[in-house]
Amino acid sequence: MNLKIIWKLIQKEALLVVNDKSILLVLFVAPFLYLFMIGTTYIKKDEEKVSVGVVDMDHTKSSRTFLNKLNATQKVDLNHAYYSLPEAHMGISAFDVQGYVYIPYGFEKKLKRKETAPIGLVLNNTRFLPSNDINKAVNLVSLDYALESREKFFESKTILPQLASSNADPVRAQVNSVYNPTNNYGDFLLPFVLFLILHQTLLIGLSESVASDREKGLMKVGFKDSNNNFINYISGKTGIYLLLFLAYSFFVLLVVFPFFDLPIHGNFLALMGGSIIFLLATLVYGWFFASFFNTETGAMEVIAFTSYPVFLITGVTWSVNEMPLFVQFISNLIPLRPFFVLLKKLAIMGVDSHFYLNEVIHLLILLLVGYVAAFFRFRYLQKGEPKLADNRPVPLSSD
Repeated sequence: MNLKIIWKLIQKEALLVVNDKSILLVLFVAPFLYLFMIGTTYIKKDEEKVSVGVVDMDHTKSSRTFLNKLNATQKVDLNHAYYSLPEAHMGISAFDVQGYVYIPYGFEKKLKRKETAPIGLVLNNTRFLPSNDINKAVNLVSLDYALESREKFFESKTILPQLASSNADPVRAQVNSVYNPTNNYGDFLLPFVLFLILHQTLLIGLSESVASDREKGLMKVGFKDSNNNFINYISGKTGIYLLLFLAYSFFVLLVVFPFFDLPIHGNFLALMGGSIIFLLATLVYGWFFASFFNTETGAMEVIAFTSYPVFLITGVTWSVNEMPLFVQFISNLIPLRPFFVLLKKLAIMGVDSHFYLNEVIHLLILLLVGYVAAFFRFRYLQKGEPKLADNRPVPLSSD
């Protein structure tokens, strides 16, 4: 390793980035643009007062009391009244409401006779998150309403109020939510999307640079400038990207996370250490795959189209264990997967070191695998790249 050569290669790469508008936009404009757009999309983090319709066929005090309690919950807004089930269904089809509550005739009479008084709930599950919120709210109000009815029944039998309360609710579940106590979508998704943006812009920028070298026949120049030493070459080629995206990682964790009120409960230095390993693994993987492209445009298009598939198989939105075996295998080869688990454990959960040791080892193994693959690709390209013509740029001096 020659630090002087590496520094000159870093300077050369910086000059390439400055002179290439496409790479410049990807590295210095796209991260901030996407961080702003994605972040502000989820700035409220949670959806409140979901539009819900009502079909009240009973029109009694009991039905109005039930609906008032439901409307008082944070998630539900009973803002559409319908006179029939077909009309309410039309409201769902037109997306006027996310669902509707149906209270049939005889609701109050059945309650007074201490009989089961069913109500109907129809949900539009094309948007499952607000549908789940409505379902949860209706069930909670129904349970409270049923508890209150049972207490009144026991009190009518001259049972003391405290005893009536315990008899009406003999088994009570106490639910304590941890790590995401408000159960909102923003805290669940935003931390991973923010780092996915950094991951993809890093890969696109690096891939464009490597493909540009091949397209212009300059890769051999880089090899010669590094004295045909792989460590010199890969350090000089990727050094500016490592420094830049390490700074972006600090920015996301120290500025963007607090701005969106995202937690960092664990050891910050451990999280940054994991981020460095993650970036190094991403860089060697990125250089390896980009070296197969002969055009800058082709590299950018392929890497850009991988964003959504890569995110899907990291295990954030769906359990990796439930995926086909070959998808699980591919998922475990992507540095983003163990890093997302590490981010979850350190930033959101704040666990001790022995709980995220496996993810650190996983990242180190992927870094080693990526390094070996890139090394052999480097040796192959050394032999296969065409010799320099007389009009090619003169290699940097190694002194």
